[in-house]
Amino acid sequence: MASTITNRLAVSLPLVADFQGTLSRGVTADLSPESISFVTDSSCSVGTPVSVLFYFGRSLAYMPLAGKVHAVAAEFGASPAQFRIDVQLLPLGDSERRILESALQELERYLESLGAPESAAREAARAELVTANPRSILSLFITDNPYHLPYRLSAATDLPAQNSAQLAGPSPVLPGILQRDPTAAPPTPAGGVAKFSWSLVWQGFGLLAQVLRDLVIRFLPGPVARLFVTPITFAFIGHPRTLSDVPRKFPFARLLPAHVVERWFRYQWPFVASYITGLTMSDGTPTTGAMLISPLTTEQMIRNPRLARQRILQTVRLAEKMGARIAGLGAFTSIVTRDGRDLEGKVRLGLTTGNPHSAAIAVQNVLHAAALTNLSLPHATAAIVGGAGSVGSACAKMLARLVANLIIIDIKKDALESLLTDLARQPAAVKGASTLDRVRDADIVIAATNNPHIVLTAGHLKPGAIVIDAAQPKNVSEEIPRQRPDVVVIESAVVQTPGVDVHFDLDLAPGEALGCLSETMILTAIGWHGHYSLGKADPSLAAHMIAAGRALGFRLAHFRNSSGYITEEHLLKIAQVRVA
Repeated sequence: MASTITNRLAVSLPLVADFQGTLSRGVTADLSPESISFVTDSSCSVGTPVSVLFYFGRSLAYMPLAGKVHAVAAEFGASPAQFRIDVQLLPLGDSERRILESALQELERYLESLGAPESAAREAARAELVTANPRSILSLFITDNPYHLPYRLSAATDLPAQNSAQLAGPSPVLPGILQRDPTAAPPTPAGGVAKFSWSLVWQGFGLLAQVLRDLVIRFLPGPVARLFVTPITFAFIGHPRTLSDVPRKFPFARLLPAHVVERWFRYQWPFVASYITGLTMSDGTPTTGAMLISPLTTEQMIRNPRLARQRILQTVRLAEKMGARIAGLGAFTSIVTRDGRDLEGKVRLGLTTGNPHSAAIAVQNVLHAAALTNLSLPHATAAIVGGAGSVGSACAKMLARLVANLIIIDIKKDALESLLTDLARQPAAVKGASTLDRVRDADIVIAATNNPHIVLTAGHLKPGAIVIDAAQPKNVSEEIPRQRPDVVVIESAVVQTPGVDVHFDLDLAPGEALGCLSETMILTAIGWHGHYSLGKADPSLAAHMIAAGRALGFRLAHFRNSSGYITEEHLLKIAQVRVA
């Protein structure tokens, strides 16, 4: 039973807090237009700037407010530890203040009604707060994320807009970003019809000389090998997802039949795809890394996992000869080595899978997509497809503290049962499933399977759903944004890495990197030694990656999917669909 006091409203509303990547659920203690006090099990420092977002029952307007942590006090006798955090809000604009004051007044009337005897009037007041009143507060989101919550893309650009037939209004884009036009012809894959030119031939000779060098240096002593290449401190190990990726490094592959390229890459040794520049150590010293290719496609790895592990080990040893102290395992190289465990004891450098950062980015995408579509996480249902896997289980452990209902879908029954046992005492009601039938119940869907094929299609989703594709290769059909304008699909695991250039076409914008690569860069910058994440991802490592990445200026990239960048108009439409 809450009561009101002068100028403040004592009321318990659910909230989600994000402090340095550590996520927690709590409740408000009291609210006013000037300050907020709440209790949660994660702490933060006095003076920390925060953003506060109110979720209103049926309002579609965003109202992010800025504030600063004024006081932090441990709750006496609480087990586990609880902290009362007082946030002083910055002065509000007139319209913001009127909306917030009106909402607080309505909450106050609702609380007063609770003191009345059980009656139809009391039940009507509760129903009005939860379902009918357009200004009723349902929950809050509080974060120390150093960038602003409002999602606004600049329309002032000379680049062509994305196909936006499914969106309300024009689709603005960002300058300097490689755009994906759904109406344009796809790039010519390996084995496709391409125009011959002598420049391709001469370029091919240069690339042949490079890959021969990369073969030779594997057999040279490290100091001698580094005389022939640029020395590096870190490496990221990737592979072609399909044969259509081969021309990204070898353009002349477009002239060759697909079966020739397939046989070529079956016997190809590891090679350097590009050098990664622009990263600085924590002391400001610039450092260089490399993207190395373990040359088997996903299908080839599935057909011959023993050969795949051999190629990956050869690639790691190439990284060692080039001077790398840590290497990240990207895409299927992590999966086929059992999240790196098959390489333990066989290499001298440190290894990481990128799974903690990938899981953290997926959940951060959930937090911000929910904030921008007026979805209250403490009242939401989330489903994780592949939820017993490495990335999926870490996502499950983070979201089980935040949402009302969590559905974990996985065909590995033993791993699923083990995870359900681990999550038995979390706030969410957690259920397991082995089929995709339950996906349609979810407001939030995360796809994170080890399956290299499409798993989720348009028919699996409820209107207003937020879909996060956290898998590499992708698990979510690229047709969904066109077929279902009433949902939003976000390709996860993309991070803004200001100043860093990968020098390789990954279908990303300049200054962007995949989450598994950015984890390797973060570990390099903070001077990490030894292995970091092998086996299933640990949520505590996910929080560590977010905190360390924010200190380096790394942040979520703008939402995108197969149709291009997602606009604020589209997000507003999703909020409207969910209300309807």
